[in-house]
Amino acid sequence: MSPENNSSSEEEFQPRPRDLVIGGIPWIARMSDKARAKANGSIGEYIYPCPVDRRVLAELGISAEEFLAMSVQVETDAALVEQVRERRQNPPEAVDA
Repeated sequence: MSPENNSSSEEEFQPRPRDLVIGGIPWIARMSDKARAKANGSIGEYIYPCPVDRRVLAELGISAEEFLAMSVQVETDAALVEQVRERRQNPPEAVDA
């Protein structure tokens, strides 16, 4: 990466592009970037989970908290995709309150 004209010594967080698809699953690359940034306190003006994140997570059947935990725990996009796919195939059992 080349440095930009920025008075700050740290680069401002910016998630990957909206249209980047990993593992055939749209949006999770960007959403995982935002989840990690939220976890480490560098999210800035971005929002996790934003309305689009919430829609995608609902379609995947994964809570925002679960996805954040997955994003922080994995080391690669491939591992994240694998966890998302496993979670979709084996949803947790409903818990009676």
